[in-house]
Amino acid sequence: MSTPMQKPTVVYGRPVNVDGVPNLYSGTEVQPWTAPQPGIDNLGISSIDTFAVPGVGEYTVPFEGYVRVVRSEPTATEWANAEVYTNLIEMRMSGNSPELGEITVTLNPDCLSAGQIRTPFDPYAGEGPSAKACRMAVGAIFAMPKLGVHLINKEPIILTIDDVRQIPPAGSPGKGQVYRMLPLHDIRRPDDEPVAYVTSLRFTMGGYLTREQLS
Repeated sequence: MSTPMQKPTVVYGRPVNVDGVPNLYSGTEVQPWTAPQPGIDNLGISSIDTFAVPGVGEYTVPFEGYVRVVRSEPTATEWANAEVYTNLIEMRMSGNSPELGEITVTLNPDCLSAGQIRTPFDPYAGEGPSAKACRMAVGAIFAMPKLGVHLINKEPIILTIDDVRQIPPAGSPGKGQVYRMLPLHDIRRPDDEPVAYVTSLRFTMGGYLTREQLS
């Protein structure tokens, strides 16, 4: 298990330091309404993605896999004012469909996939702790051997989770902010017309995994 060494040329947010940050695995306790110290969260993830291939059709594919997310020092010790910056440092998800075959999704090392967890502005918020919102901009590679292509998104995939009451938001459902069609380009010819599109993306962030589950 390793983190990408290539320096990204596309930066979607604030870089987060990984040096000396502890890896967190199954058995880690998560306290709600608490701003935690920095960590690398090794989490399961599942998603259901829909792809449209021009002239071929639209196909919905379930995926299972894992992500590794490094978190920054919170900007405040109390939950209400704390903001946390995140970088997605590793991802691997696999799915299969009869039409598209096996699909593997990994991080695009040319992109820094970054995000933030913060409390949304709400002028009508009452007393008591407020839930936060999580946002991550992601650059990915979709390997589709049956089609003979590796596809990349040149526009970021925005993954969002609302109603975050703990960090990390394990077990929380989220969605990809895709307006109608997110273009996917052949990595060998990124300036050509898109080969396919993502038209829908829904995911659920899983809990902590063991070291063995990430090997």
